Amino acid sequence: MADIAATAPPQPPVQPLPVDASTLLQLQGRACIACGTTAGPLTAAGHVYTGTPQGGRLGWAVVACPEHLGGAV
Repeated sequence: MADIAATAPPQPPVQPLPVDASTLLQLQGRACIACGTTAGPLTAAGHVYTGTPQGGRLGWAVVACPEHLGGAV
């Protein structure tokens, strides 16, 4: 039987918690995930993940400014 882990898609990197105040703004979608600017327009840019001390994963919907919208995080 095939190993399930071998067939699972790769997981995105996980940032450890806790985070500082500026990173929290980025995770909450209130600042660009790449540069931290809060000047608009900010556009949905996917998800990032943080890890809990118990090994859990928390997904955050993040935004990016026009300069970083193409994935230049």
